[in-house]
Amino acid sequence: MSDLIALRTIFPVWDAIGHGTKRYPHDLDGVVRVPREVAIYLLHNAGYVIHDPSSTASAEDDDMISGLTP
Repeated sequence: MSDLIALRTIFPVWDAIGHGTKRYPHDLDGVVRVPREVAIYLLHNAGYVIHDPSSTASAEDDDMISGLTP
């Protein structure tokens, strides 16, 4: 089992997220793999969700956007 947790950003990202003195790069799909203590911070404070590889990001984004528009 990996010690890293995969998170996906809910907003567009450039390249990496910084936490403390470390930087964690995103892949092309906006997924970043971080240690548990960093994941907890990002989930609560930085606009990340736990990455579910069985779902598509665009479908989730469409659902989120439709819930925000009147």
